[in-house]
Amino acid sequence: MSRHWKVLATAISLLMATYGQGAPLVPRFAYVANNQDDTVSIFAIRGYRLRAVGYLYTGPGSNPRSVVVTPSQTFLYVALGDIGIAGYAINRITGGLTPVPGSPFLTGSEFGFAVHPTGRLLVALSGSGITVYAIDQGTGALTSIQTVSGESPISAAIDPTGSFLFTANVNSNSVSAFTINHNTGTLTPAPGSPFPSGPNPQSVAIQQHGKFLYVPNGNGASVSGYAVNSTTGALTQVPGSPFSTGAVPVAAVAKKSFLFVGNSADKTVSQYSIDLTTGSLTQLAAPFPTGSSGPLGMAASPTEPLLYVADHDSDEVIVLGITKAGVLFNESSIRNRGSSLSIALASGTAAVTYSPKFVYECNATTNDIWGYQVSETGSLGTLSGSPFATGTSPQAVVSDLTGTFLFTANAGSNNVSAFTINALTGAAVPAPGSPYAAGTQPSSVAVDNGAHFVYITNSVSNSISGYSVAANGTLTVVPGSPFGSSGAGPRAVAIDPRGKYVYVANTQSNTVSIYGIDARTGALQSVASASTGSAPSALSLNPDGKYLYVLNQSSESISAYAVDSVTGQLLPLPGSPFAGANSSNSMIVDPMGERLYAGDLTAIIGYHLFDNRGNLRLLPHSPFGGVSSAYSLSLDFSDDFLYAANNSGNTISAFQIDRKSGDLLPLTDSPYAAGKNPTSVTVVNNLQ
Repeated sequence: MSRHWKVLATAISLLMATYGQGAPLVPRFAYVANNQDDTVSIFAIRGYRLRAVGYLYTGPGSNPRSVVVTPSQTFLYVALGDIGIAGYAINRITGGLTPVPGSPFLTGSEFGFAVHPTGRLLVALSGSGITVYAIDQGTGALTSIQTVSGESPISAAIDPTGSFLFTANVNSNSVSAFTINHNTGTLTPAPGSPFPSGPNPQSVAIQQHGKFLYVPNGNGASVSGYAVNSTTGALTQVPGSPFSTGAVPVAAVAKKSFLFVGNSADKTVSQYSIDLTTGSLTQLAAPFPTGSSGPLGMAASPTEPLLYVADHDSDEVIVLGITKAGVLFNESSIRNRGSSLSIALASGTAAVTYSPKFVYECNATTNDIWGYQVSETGSLGTLSGSPFATGTSPQAVVSDLTGTFLFTANAGSNNVSAFTINALTGAAVPAPGSPYAAGTQPSSVAVDNGAHFVYITNSVSNSISGYSVAANGTLTVVPGSPFGSSGAGPRAVAIDPRGKYVYVANTQSNTVSIYGIDARTGALQSVASASTGSAPSALSLNPDGKYLYVLNQSSESISAYAVDSVTGQLLPLPGSPFAGANSSNSMIVDPMGERLYAGDLTAIIGYHLFDNRGNLRLLPHSPFGGVSSAYSLSLDFSDDFLYAANNSGNTISAFQIDRKSGDLLPLTDSPYAAGKNPTSVTVVNNLQ
């Protein structure tokens, strides 16, 4: 067996040992480095859609520039542009990140990464040189092996056999090639290295069989193509190279026999077919427009015909489909925290799936939470140990995305209760020190997707209380809390999916207040406000964070706004407000962003989000009966079931959702007994 195939066999055996023989890898999570935000956004991958599940704060002034996932899908490494390298263990179920021992590794400024196919080596680029690190397979800790002076390397790639390393040298207009010693991991320059490129090369992409290498030239509006010598790693330009691109090409991704190049200045992705014999490129169609921002980071799905594009200035991640002919088309997009430079995917043996696990509702008169186990059919059974005591007159209950915590806003005792959820039994266990003081008459509560921060609206003291969340559920007041509301009678609060902005509905002043969230401290900063209808009482954002909906109880309408991706400010949609909501008390958008439901005294009113601009249209069979003063609605993330807290009926109603029509079908054994005067309900999902 040749040296090349020995290395490749080692990589394959490592993956099989991790996931099981023959198990295909399916993308589960996407990680996006947000350079100016000092964060890494985390998204769950659900087919051609992404769902924001939180973010990682990487430290003040850390400026993350690049992210990479090891082949075992076990560790994520982040190039901190002004600090060094941060390493994290990946939770394969939730996508959450835990620092590895020794992280961050204070190596100085880092620009980019490459991981060896065996997962045992990490190559890091500092701009002035290249450092090879050994990765501890158990902990993810890094140990330096070798440092090599470079020609201003900014991006790196390793061929599929693990034999060669290539770097794009941004200031020296060249590409370097090295052989990799498969025993020691050390680098040796390939004969003739470095090789000339076009002006200002930005990145390197290797065709999947390792035969060809492609380098976008940032100042040349071109991409250089090279044939790779399978013995030495030396590069020879392919016929026709360089090939024309859009303006300022930065990123490149090769998938099967296609190459995609992100052009940052003209905000497009060039699309080519690769001649698998010569390596020459043929443009398949006009460069594909990516919107209002230039694509600086791209990643291709290993199994699906999908290309993920991180746009730097529009604060979005775009998912593009790839036809069999290699032509791109829009699939979906989602808001990101911003200034994205890099994206990496983590895979597993199965796609991310959600199913309802527990349901909790709080009761204003009996001052407690009732908990329920959810069956496969959506039916509810009371949990052992339920009910669980809260403060006085709880008005709202929420759970975090992973179902680890519960929080209630207690209007009568002016505090917030916090609980941890027993993952097996569903028991709600009070967090140390719970309850925690809030303002006067807390009316609503929200927790961000990553369970970093909790916010409470205080309806009488006209303020918002903010808390950071510890691993055991303990709440600590964030600096500057409570924050004065820019409106009167704050009643509802919502956090955008990416955890960047807080929105508050002010019932007495008929406005929505907008606040920016400090990713490090959780402190709020007032951004702006927007006018609503009369007595706004509920808020809901669609899952991709593009639209905010406000339920106006007195004017019996729903105001709809487009959310500015960068500033978080609100722009009313042309058709807003939308009629038909009656005097509803509650509102929710479904997990797929296709429908909206509002709960009133006797029915649930359903709307269809019928276009890509956030407009609403009543469902043909709406309204749907079976509730009594539906003060709160909650949907499970599988989009199978809807639950309503019936304030006057002292029950919980459950409905099966017809995914095609959006119709609500009451479960045969619904409604279910609850405490006295239920005010809020939340579903905890099982994530697999």
